[in-house]
Amino acid sequence: MNTLKISNISAIGFICILALHHIINVDINPSWQPISMYALGKLGWLMNIAFILLGLSFSALGIYLFRNLKTTGGKIGGILLLIAAIGNFLAGIFNTDPIHTLPENMSTSGSIHTAAAGLLGFFILATVFICFQFMKRDELKPLKARVLIMTAMVLIIEVIMIVAMSIYLADTNGMLTPETPIGGIGRVVILVCTIWVIVTASTLQKVQYQPNTELT
Repeated sequence: MNTLKISNISAIGFICILALHHIINVDINPSWQPISMYALGKLGWLMNIAFILLGLSFSALGIYLFRNLKTTGGKIGGILLLIAAIGNFLAGIFNTDPIHTLPENMSTSGSIHTAAAGLLGFFILATVFICFQFMKRDELKPLKARVLIMTAMVLIIEVIMIVAMSIYLADTNGMLTPETPIGGIGRVVILVCTIWVIVTASTLQKVQYQPNTELT
């Protein structure tokens, strides 16, 4: 099984587990509580696996790009995906703290989890570098539309998330409360990012199987 298939299967596995948690963990309010809370609830270990699967998905695509897309931009995109993957692996190993934990009372595990979440920013940068390859390379241009649309969606939803956080968290000193309805936006962000991986990996598979086509 090649890395692109691994990336796709892992991404789909993440989405399936996340969807399952929304059914079995009804005590967690998705409007404001982040998906990390599912690791503390019923079958929390499944959420740990989900984060690891997402890390595997990012890293598999990153490895493929680094090995096969022999351009500076392609390799940078691959490296950025690998850095983002580290964040997902750490999030799967180190659980967050309970939702009402004050910053000064955070555990080592909670602090690492929070720092790991920040590495998603490298994924956002990676999408730009990789999308640019689809726009400028002749063998990728015919298939650029879906990747371009998904990259635009990633950037738009990320901007919306940043604006929402700056508005709502400013009123609660950075604490998540029922008055900070950013959980839903956060779910859309991670879902759009995961779909971006699926679309990009699937598109690269099409290029891979085209006769006489090499990503050089």
